[in-house]
Amino acid sequence: MERAAPDLEGQPAAANAFGDLPGRLNAINEHKDNDDWAELGGLDGAAAALRVSLHDGVSAAAGDGSDLESRRAAFGANRFKQIPPKSFFKLWLTALKDPTLIMLMAAALVSTVLGVAVPAEREDSAWSEGVAIWVAVLVVSLVGAFNDWNKDRQFQKLNAQKDIIEVKVIRGGQQLTIPNTDVVVGDVMLLDTGDKIVADGYTIEVHGLVVDEASLTGESDPVKKGPEPKEPWVRSGTQVTEGSGRMLVLAVGEHSEWGRTMALVVGEASDTPLQEKLGALAAAIGKLGFIVAVVCFIVLLVRWCIEEQGFPMSKFAEGPLEFFIFSVTILVVAVPEGLPLAVTISLAYSMKKMMKDQNFVRVMAACETMGGATAICSDKTGTLTENRMTVVKGYFCGKMYDEVPSLDQLPSAAGEEIVLNAALNSKAFLVEAEGKTEFVGNRTECALLVMVRNWGQDYAALRDLNHEQTVEVYGFSSERKMASVLVRRGNVLRLYNKGAAEMVLSRCVASVDAAGQAVPMGEAQRQQLLDTVTSMASSGLRTLCLAYTDFPEADPARPADFFSKPHEENLTMLCIVGIKDPVRKEVPAAVATCQKAGIFVRMVTGDNIHTARHIARECGILTEDGVALEGPVFRNMKEEELLPLLPRLQVLARSSPKDKYILVQTLKKLGEVVAVTGDGTNDAPALKESDVGLAMGIAGTEVAKEAADIVIMDDNFSSIVKAVLWGRSVFTNIRKFLQFQLTINLVALIVAFVAAVSSGETPLNVLQLLWVNLIMDSLAALALATESPTPDLLDAKPHGRDEPLISKYMWRFIFSQGFYQCFWLFLIFYGMPAQLSAFKVVSQCEYYTANAVPGFCCTPGVTGGPMDCSQYYQPGAQPVCVVDPDGSCDIEEPTYDSICPPGIANCQYNAVDDYYNQLEKDYQNAKEDDQKRTNSMVFNTFIWCQMANMLNARKIGNELNVFAGLFDSHVFWVIWVLICGFQFIVMFLLGGVFKVERQSWLEWVVAILIGAGSLPLCLLTKLISRLLPVRKSSKQQQLTATERAVAALAAGGSLRNNDQPRRRSGFLRCCGGSASKAQQPETWRGPKDSPEEGATPVGGSPRSTN
Repeated sequence: MERAAPDLEGQPAAANAFGDLPGRLNAINEHKDNDDWAELGGLDGAAAALRVSLHDGVSAAAGDGSDLESRRAAFGANRFKQIPPKSFFKLWLTALKDPTLIMLMAAALVSTVLGVAVPAEREDSAWSEGVAIWVAVLVVSLVGAFNDWNKDRQFQKLNAQKDIIEVKVIRGGQQLTIPNTDVVVGDVMLLDTGDKIVADGYTIEVHGLVVDEASLTGESDPVKKGPEPKEPWVRSGTQVTEGSGRMLVLAVGEHSEWGRTMALVVGEASDTPLQEKLGALAAAIGKLGFIVAVVCFIVLLVRWCIEEQGFPMSKFAEGPLEFFIFSVTILVVAVPEGLPLAVTISLAYSMKKMMKDQNFVRVMAACETMGGATAICSDKTGTLTENRMTVVKGYFCGKMYDEVPSLDQLPSAAGEEIVLNAALNSKAFLVEAEGKTEFVGNRTECALLVMVRNWGQDYAALRDLNHEQTVEVYGFSSERKMASVLVRRGNVLRLYNKGAAEMVLSRCVASVDAAGQAVPMGEAQRQQLLDTVTSMASSGLRTLCLAYTDFPEADPARPADFFSKPHEENLTMLCIVGIKDPVRKEVPAAVATCQKAGIFVRMVTGDNIHTARHIARECGILTEDGVALEGPVFRNMKEEELLPLLPRLQVLARSSPKDKYILVQTLKKLGEVVAVTGDGTNDAPALKESDVGLAMGIAGTEVAKEAADIVIMDDNFSSIVKAVLWGRSVFTNIRKFLQFQLTINLVALIVAFVAAVSSGETPLNVLQLLWVNLIMDSLAALALATESPTPDLLDAKPHGRDEPLISKYMWRFIFSQGFYQCFWLFLIFYGMPAQLSAFKVVSQCEYYTANAVPGFCCTPGVTGGPMDCSQYYQPGAQPVCVVDPDGSCDIEEPTYDSICPPGIANCQYNAVDDYYNQLEKDYQNAKEDDQKRTNSMVFNTFIWCQMANMLNARKIGNELNVFAGLFDSHVFWVIWVLICGFQFIVMFLLGGVFKVERQSWLEWVVAILIGAGSLPLCLLTKLISRLLPVRKSSKQQQLTATERAVAALAAGGSLRNNDQPRRRSGFLRCCGGSASKAQQPETWRGPKDSPEEGATPVGGSPRSTN
């Protein structure tokens, strides 16, 4: 009912035109205070206080201090406080809490303190290693914190868009769509089935309005809204499940019920399945690394104790502490914390890019799941078609028109009824923007409004004129396939009805003829009209029938709640219109791409079977041996009849949301990874049940969007294909990083373990390993996880549910590259010192004989007599160093008893011991310098092997060209060049810190060539793999998941539930039989043993699409 607008004249404008109203109104709304509400004057009084017309809504440019900005200033904006993102400093502190970094910092602290406090250590600048570890920990933690900070910022931007939805309001007498954040107190908001309510309010008028308030109250029963005794208060955060209405907005943002609730909620996104799987893999690898680290520590410690003949605390820093730091570093390198990080980076990057491809990801896990989709159940209207509907022909008043007739060609009374039906029995409206007509609401209703406008009629004026006469509105439902409105017309109540032509015709008892008179409809005429509908539908038109029926205005025998439900029978047909909705130009190619990618595409639509078949053929979905089923037949089929048809079921027409839910559930139980589109409120169960729910951004209701994982912003099927491409890209990028990281883990652990056990040496020191860890975990994760998808990803079959993370090609890559690197690193570490004089490590004997003062090492006499010794040794003393005739040496640490035998005066033990210690120290320094040359070569070669390996890792299959698309991935090659630059800096400028020596040009060439050698090795292994005989896949492996399950059942097996929770007990029992191949698409009217009707395959002449 229309209410008089309050008199706003003469009300003084002030700085705050609303005075203390905001506080009072918030209190009334919060407590649903009906007494204070009545004292305020009820709905009319609140509207007057808010300076708003209940009919025309808010005036956007009011000059009395009640404009939009003034309302936001007084009542607040419709925004909620966002959870503040973690600061960079907090993320950095979190990174420093990593257990392995804590152990490294503890070891660095001890090393630094001992290096400063102990004079001997201080003289050798032993503190520098501790400081260098501190710097390395700082760099690693800062890089990790930056990655987390950048990832959080990207997710924050994406999540900010998740809560932005379009709502319908009346402002200045016009219906508008605005973002929910622009809603202000005083707005008159239009509510319809499927809408999410974005503010608190009070109902103005309702037509069967039912609201689900479970999100606030936890109560599962929907609440009927309306004037008392019903519930008039409406709450934000709830959803309209039935009916329609209008409400006056009373509270927004943090002052609303939802806003107050959200202020108490703080949460973070949980990990995706792939993140959890990789986290478990990282933990398993970390355990292996821990074992290797412990073994290395024990072996090094035992060797040190044997060499030192005890546990001298004076050498603690250069022994046990150094071994501990090395072992912890091994653990740091072994734990691949970069795996979950790579997933997060890849998902954040993909979600950002997917937004540009019209895919708004609401649930992060959907990114990765979409890549494994094996079946897509797609709506027709708006997804496969343009959703720009136009009435192109029709049957009007007893005559068929190939074009829409003018209004003058129709009987005046009948023409008026058609116009009123189209205008009043509709919630859609048209908006003129920049010279173009934008459709808002149901596109079929918009097509009728355009027809009415083309006839020169103003649908908006008709709605205003008949607003008070509108008694009840019955919105469209998938079960009824029709919508109606009850309007008072003179002394009768007229029900205007429109809906699916065959549904409405089945309820018609009369039709309007060319003279404008209602004449009875016989069965012959009904069949003729049904044939007309079939003819139009077979040419791809959507058919709609407009009709009406009358009820007495007053009928004592009629129950009071008679019109609470629509009585859509005894109808009089006005017209049947054919609405054209052309297939999107890009859809046939997109469908073909999906089929090539191993994805089975099915059309699930509420349209007529003939329309569905025509559109499906045009899209390439319906093939020669495909099956088209109608919803009522599908839902009543027995399992043993349905299962053999599923591998060929390509079209499901006249389907209800329940049919879609059953189809999705069945496919999942057969092992398929199912993506399903939906736009209606009743599609929510199917969207939730599917592996990936895809809601339509334009035509979809808010309920559907809330239930979905991804919102297709342009409602275009080709955008779904892009979602598949990005999903596969996430999975592929993670595999790239995985094979790169596992190769480094394998090599680092083998080299460290073998060197520690065989020689007690550590070819890669602590800082070098930390640099490798920085390359591996942070920079490589960023480089490999952000590579853009390539079209060839859609040439492969989907990975489905059971695809392992590491494929056979990846294992081949890891082991071939790992063994190649180990071979060269061991050859350098063991072979170069043994064969090349420049890398020879001087032995203790050689050093003593060459550098000790003459006579300190006793040598055989020239004539074979007594050994020549210096003044250090008295007769009877045991020399420290004795050179044997074969050139070997016996070197023993001097003791007082060995240097000063009994009876010797003026013993020189102190001089011998001091000289020995100095000589031993010089020897250890010389040995370290010699070993440093070899270790520097090992380190440089190892890094260059990883640089080439990073290029190889860009391809995870048998692709020969690893450089393809390299410069399309800017992040990758920039990071690759930066790592190369840093390696040069380390080798040339930071040698003292990293304990490396500058390499000669020849050594650089050798290191780079060895690293580059992994490129031809990778190519060679792939070529050999291609030349090897390919094991033929069994027929079972070539089948889809559905076909395998059906075959298993046909063979007497049982149906596995594929680890999916059972939603319907007892579903899909064992059955037999097999599907026979038809030569033409079949429209199944029912199974052969159906009591209703026999199976009647309807032939056609579609094109074949395989």
